Amino acid sequence: RVVIKDPTNRRYEVPIDIEPTGPADLSRKLFDVSMSEIGEKFWIHIVRKATNTSIFDTRNTTLIFLDQFLEITSRLPSDRFYGMAERGAPFARSMDHVVMPLFAHDNFPSPIGQGINLYSSQPFYMVVEQNGDAHGVMIYNSNAMEVYLTPEPSVTLRALGGIFDMYFFLGPSPLSVTKQLTDVIGKPFFPPYWSIGFHLCRYGYNSTSDTKETFERNWNKSFPIDVQWQDIDYMEQKLIFTIDRTAYNGLKEFVNDTVHSKGVKYVIIVDPAVGFKDGFPVYERGHVENVFIKNSTGQDIVGTVWPGDTVFPDFTNNKAKGWWANELINFHSNLPYDGIWLDMNEPANFDTNGIHGSKYGCESNEINEPPYKPSTAGEKMYFKTLCLDAQQAWGLQRDLHNIYGLTETMATYNALKKKDSKKPFIISRSTFLGSGKYGGHWLGDNESSWKHLRQSIIGILDFNLIGIPMTGADIGGFFKNATEELAVRWHQLGAWYPFCRNHNGIDSIDQDPASFGEEAFSKMKRAIEIRYELTPHWYTQFYKSHETGEPIMRATFQNFPKDAEASKQSFDNEHTQFMIGSDLLIAPVTNEDTSTTTVYLPPSINWYKHYRGEYTNQPSGSQQVDVPMEELPYFIKGGTAIFMQMNGQTTAQRRQKPYNVVVFPDQNNTAAGTLYLDNDEENPQEYVVVKLELLNDKITVTAVVFNGFKTEEGTGKYGDLIILGVGKAVQSVAIDGQNYNSFEFDEDSNKLTIDMKDALKIVTESFVVTY
Repeated sequence: RVVIKDPTNRRYEVPIDIEPTGPADLSRKLFDVSMSEIGEKFWIHIVRKATNTSIFDTRNTTLIFLDQFLEITSRLPSDRFYGMAERGAPFARSMDHVVMPLFAHDNFPSPIGQGINLYSSQPFYMVVEQNGDAHGVMIYNSNAMEVYLTPEPSVTLRALGGIFDMYFFLGPSPLSVTKQLTDVIGKPFFPPYWSIGFHLCRYGYNSTSDTKETFERNWNKSFPIDVQWQDIDYMEQKLIFTIDRTAYNGLKEFVNDTVHSKGVKYVIIVDPAVGFKDGFPVYERGHVENVFIKNSTGQDIVGTVWPGDTVFPDFTNNKAKGWWANELINFHSNLPYDGIWLDMNEPANFDTNGIHGSKYGCESNEINEPPYKPSTAGEKMYFKTLCLDAQQAWGLQRDLHNIYGLTETMATYNALKKKDSKKPFIISRSTFLGSGKYGGHWLGDNESSWKHLRQSIIGILDFNLIGIPMTGADIGGFFKNATEELAVRWHQLGAWYPFCRNHNGIDSIDQDPASFGEEAFSKMKRAIEIRYELTPHWYTQFYKSHETGEPIMRATFQNFPKDAEASKQSFDNEHTQFMIGSDLLIAPVTNEDTSTTTVYLPPSINWYKHYRGEYTNQPSGSQQVDVPMEELPYFIKGGTAIFMQMNGQTTAQRRQKPYNVVVFPDQNNTAAGTLYLDNDEENPQEYVVVKLELLNDKITVTAVVFNGFKTEEGTGKYGDLIILGVGKAVQSVAIDGQNYNSFEFDEDSNKLTIDMKDALKIVTESFVVTY
């Protein structure tokens, strides 16, 4: 950690404390540091000891440290630069003299551009060095920032206030960089089991009956659905914590009788802006508690958002946190939601007849109009947001703007924990470092285009890199209209988003799966069914991410950092493939009228392909793969074992089914896999971790049960145990040394299928299978 600050004058520092989870072991330090002497021009040089690679080198540059402008420049060891989200950019950022602002902003992600500031501000970057080692740098500063990248290569970091509080993570693998980052900012939250399923939403349902009709036309055709969402149109005059009693009459009954009765969950949107209306109870209660952000003269700052005149909760104010919790908890009795969707929390503030910052504009001073304006959207810094001299409990909006979404997410998370013992589920539009500890993210208002389909992959990789794995994009696109082909291909891709939701805008045609023709519907359904087959694997991935901080969705090089092809700077800008965890590789179709895709399978391991329920060997290397519209194949790394559950329209129904296990041996005839299972409560103490290992034609299943965990009665059974690539004809099978006859060996495919039902084994039991 390197802190550059003024020792004589107190300056703003991010008031959310972060600390590494464990003490540093300096006997194993990976770096050396040298720096200028007192009286010399400032410089610092950080070197990786093992390779003598410069990690951060400010020699022959100038540090600038003024009241409202800070700048530091470092040469970089390579041009493979990742991070500084959120932006519509290549995953490996362009180094061609590009300026990237970080200032949370209600900005459409179209047109896509590396120099556009979007909803989140994430001042963290990772550089992959020439030999595949990686390091990360976090700048813990919530002021407006700007990053300048040059082909030298070099990076210049600018901030409009605060201090330079920099954390260096030496990896050396790309995955360990993210693990080390989340050691400091917090591990990702552990989402509820149901949130892994398919989410259905749109802006513009218009009524309870319209919502019900859309839900039922998909449900009645057996489309897998776990969550129905409701956008802002359910509110009375778009006032938060209200229901339009005319258009949405019977909404509570719909949730209870139609949604919850089927085991489906329900998520509602909540904006931070509160209607500034006398007699509006939510406003009146907040006004009495004095919970709103103030203008420079101490009055509630008034802006314009969906309800018209609005005021903005100050989530750094303890009274505001209590008021917010009470409003959320009390509203639950009127509308029994299961999760919260936080929108417009940059904070967004529409203009009033061209006036920005507040309904009455902003004072002309050096806070609102700093001497240096980074390349943020709009003529003024307060474009489409609040005046920067607005006052909060922790300080000025200038300093706190980029953490407004984080503080709202924290307040909402704590409120939901007060409500009951269930795991909170929150999706937020604006995020900052550490947001992943409390919720997930979606990539905002995209459009129905192939360009945005492709860009969504990069956006999700960006947020997995920084500890927010529960991220997704609107499947089908928010703006404009999706064609059938685009909708099918987007569902085939979106089935692999960690957060999987179909959503679109009020001016667009319906794009829920059942709104399309039967042929397109069946293809979308098959795409989502593949996701549901892998639900146990998905939940285990979220468990691992929660425990270690590792990303769920990964670029190929993150799993194969020493692979020469995957490590090329251009690889992830030319290929759209990605991996889920360490074992599954996806190569989606991202272009119109295409039935093939290019995939690169690293040759250091053998691979398998899944297509239409069958598994076949797949050669490694770069290749063209057929991808018919009917189904998107996926690839499995040798040495893997995957737990699955077949059949069921919801994840809850799937949990009742037997576990099928498919074993994919590597070249050495070994494999391993893990299943995690709990009762889906917050901070689970009772759970089981099942580890399967194949070695020398023997499968050892070890179940480690914590605190007496038990599966629900009749559940947790095993179904089929399938071993691929068996190198000999199988004549007999034994379980725990006892002959077992319920098996079948296919000599043509070398596949051994053991029907485990009669073995009466469940996932909390250990056993051994030999053949």
